[in-house]
Amino acid sequence: MNITEALNVALPEIPARTLAQRYPRVDPDCTFKEHLEDGKPMIRVYVPSAEVMYKFPPQNWELIQLFDGQRSYAEIAALISQQTNIEYSEEEIQEFAAMLEESDFWYKTPQEKNILLLQQNKAQRQKKLRARSRWADISLIIFPAFNPDKFLTWLYGYTSFIYTGWFTALTLMAFAFTVGLTVTHWPEIGRDTVQFYTFTQKTWADIAVLYGLGIFVVAAHEFAHAHACKHYGGRVPAMGFSLIYLTPAFYTDTTEGMVKGSRYQRLIISLAGIWVELMICSIATPIWWGTAPYTLAHEGAYFLMLLTGLTSLLINWNPLMKLDGYHMMCEMLGIPDLKESSTAYVSAWVKHHLWGLPVEVPYVPKRRRLGYTVYALLSGAYSYSVLYLVASFVGNVFRNFDPQWSFIPELGTAALIFRSRIRLLVNFMKFVYLDKRDRVHAWFTRSRTLALVAGMLVFLLLPLGHQSTSGRFTLEPANRAVVRATQAGIIQYVDAPEGAAVNEGTLLFKIRNLPLASQVAHSQAEYAMASNRLTKARLSYGDVGSALQERNRSFIQARSLQAEANNLEVASPLSGVVLTPDLESRLGSYAKAGEQLAEIGDLRQMRARLYVSEYDLYKLHVGAPVRVQVDGLWSKWNAHASAIAALSTEIDPGLVEENKYAGLNPPAFYVVDVLLENDRGQLKPGMTGEARVYGRRRSLGQLGWEALANFFGRKMW
Repeated sequence: MNITEALNVALPEIPARTLAQRYPRVDPDCTFKEHLEDGKPMIRVYVPSAEVMYKFPPQNWELIQLFDGQRSYAEIAALISQQTNIEYSEEEIQEFAAMLEESDFWYKTPQEKNILLLQQNKAQRQKKLRARSRWADISLIIFPAFNPDKFLTWLYGYTSFIYTGWFTALTLMAFAFTVGLTVTHWPEIGRDTVQFYTFTQKTWADIAVLYGLGIFVVAAHEFAHAHACKHYGGRVPAMGFSLIYLTPAFYTDTTEGMVKGSRYQRLIISLAGIWVELMICSIATPIWWGTAPYTLAHEGAYFLMLLTGLTSLLINWNPLMKLDGYHMMCEMLGIPDLKESSTAYVSAWVKHHLWGLPVEVPYVPKRRRLGYTVYALLSGAYSYSVLYLVASFVGNVFRNFDPQWSFIPELGTAALIFRSRIRLLVNFMKFVYLDKRDRVHAWFTRSRTLALVAGMLVFLLLPLGHQSTSGRFTLEPANRAVVRATQAGIIQYVDAPEGAAVNEGTLLFKIRNLPLASQVAHSQAEYAMASNRLTKARLSYGDVGSALQERNRSFIQARSLQAEANNLEVASPLSGVVLTPDLESRLGSYAKAGEQLAEIGDLRQMRARLYVSEYDLYKLHVGAPVRVQVDGLWSKWNAHASAIAALSTEIDPGLVEENKYAGLNPPAFYVVDVLLENDRGQLKPGMTGEARVYGRRRSLGQLGWEALANFFGRKMW
């Protein structure tokens, strides 16, 4: 016992004790207003000293207003009984006041707060301090807040024009211009947005820039909420900064605006944050568009675009998480705490009806039950997806610097994020076990237990699952031919547009070779002269043998040159489709002997060149079934592995992102050929996709053992 507690025992009537026992009173500076929530009147009360908003039914608020710190409980009971014609006892009033005391509603001066603190014993204070420690959990680190109300009052005096009609019209025009630039440059903006938020291929400098700009954007977002609250007459007593899983987050107390404002004004306060982000985006987009690439202004504006553009709009206005879009939807529907109410209803319904637990299901009107169920399921799925993406985000950050061991911080982050959910799941399973324990124990007789164990062993040993692996692939015709110029010359005829269907023997090119044409004409003239000399020798009984030999030589030479001249007309060696683009541009150009002119492919059967990592090659064999999914097509193809390359090769750069991983030796890849029938003509050369190859059947026990052995073998050897 310390000296303060000793004095309290020895002198119980000192002023501190008397001061602490005053009657409760309402904060004289509180703000209140009646609102309609879920079709019922509700009084919203904002207490500045506690920085909390309370909600009371009108009859309760009528009673609360009688507490002025001077009236006794008996006097208040008499007054409220007289006003409502309902008899209230002093004990009921005292119990009601005690209930509000537990929620820290009643006003206390700083001196009274200190006295209450002194009345707590040391163990309680330490426990409370530990519970409120700002640094106890990395998931939420809160820094001291400040009161920005005076600054906002000064700032509003110079910036109130933001809410005028002409400025709103100007802002909408800027938004339209930004949307136009985004649409016209969407291929690069869309691609970079995905890379930006998955955080692949980033350096520590990129992380620092993102962190700094993120703090700026979040601060502007919260200041916008505070500015709108000030516009509608509300005070902003607190603004602070925190780290949620080390991610910067500002918070602003605009509760008084939510109490004093109408539904329209509350919507504007909620809208202000994303509105100012769009304003920042509309300023950054023209800067990015008009500045030279790789300059500081260009790159900084592009970062701001990606932070505040379409993705930020979708995130903040998504009503499935408790962000601006959720609060706006609750205001429009008139249903406060929609997420909590729907989740509590669905959770209790599942526990009661599916698990048979003794849980009371909250009452929800029939017209809302379906909506509550759909919203709770969608909201839960979306929230868990976002948490999963946060863990993946951390993995992507570390994968840029140490890809081999980046799974450790990724799994650690996932465990930190999902630990409360895991704890809830464990508690739920304990609850289920305690509720069903007696029946479960009664059911698990010795014979049933042995049968269940035997069944599980059989299930683990049965070859029910396939070894499988997946990989990226490119498509090419299974049968294709390259058309080359057998003779050099100038191309004077082209009849091979890209994509044209040709038959075997179809003329594609004509090549003009003047020296060869001259030689052909000369050889034909020599052959004619030799034929004439042979005829003359026969008529004059001359040297027929010599003339015959000369004619035969001339004939062979002329025939050989004519065969070469015939090769100047290039025909298709097979039936198929012309794959080479822009062949018409070759008209009039010079082609060397052996130069490739075109490529013809038979598209009736396609070959997928599937790249499989060396780590998974042991799972495959020729003839293994393959399931093929081509990017951009809904259909899937069933096929078989027709061949597996004997030597490794480098993967096609177009199938993977550029490798910037420091210290990582990429695996070798082996090409697996998969033949696909293209009866409907949907498959085109150059298409990419992903295919899964199924190996031999294995039991679940074998698959688990192989995965464990391979993991430790690769990481620990």
